[in-house]
Amino acid sequence: MTKVLTIDGPSGVGKGTISEYLSDELKWNYLNSGALYRAIAWVAINDSLNLNDIIDLEYASKNILFSLKNKKLHISYKNREIGSLIYNEEIAKIASKISSEPKVRESILNLQRSFKKEPGLVAEGRDMGSVIFPEAQLKIFLTASIETRAQRRFKQLKDRKFNVSLPALIKDLNARDKRDKSRDSSPLVIPKGAFLIETDDLTVIEVKKIAKDKVNKTYGTNI
Repeated sequence: MTKVLTIDGPSGVGKGTISEYLSDELKWNYLNSGALYRAIAWVAINDSLNLNDIIDLEYASKNILFSLKNKKLHISYKNREIGSLIYNEEIAKIASKISSEPKVRESILNLQRSFKKEPGLVAEGRDMGSVIFPEAQLKIFLTASIETRAQRRFKQLKDRKFNVSLPALIKDLNARDKRDKSRDSSPLVIPKGAFLIETDDLTVIEVKKIAKDKVNKTYGTNI
């Protein structure tokens, strides 16, 4: 059976940092499920699609090429690599709204599961352990207060030279949390049997160590 490790949690909790670290250490494939919705959002904006039209959004999801290259997600559209273009706050906000649409989620369900390949998969998102890969041998759920998450996102965006406001980030994260937890399709929940890591008072190095130790114990690895 192909090994699967899921890492879920709300926006801004550090899923990407920990997931990339573990996938690199394990030399497993890595799926950032949020990037799929960001890519759909980018295409919707680029092609001036109607964000309220499910048919348009499904069209976008089915015409983006997602693949694994060197165990990482590669995204292209009309022969153009767009993976580097999807990481900004405008795209993130639209992606959050798009991901609340059940038909959009359904349209990429099989795609997400297709990334489950040898030697293993690290999958991060909001429903990886609860819906997409419920069979995962280890499910990690990261959590932190909204203030901590906003501070982290603020620093991250400032480092990228984005002009952002901390109160606006807190408001935005609150809105995303509400959408993620209340949507009808695949709401954000702590998966059954998940290993919970509260990261408020932990450094990135400490979170990596806790996660790594749990991975080694679960899979018998030595990373």
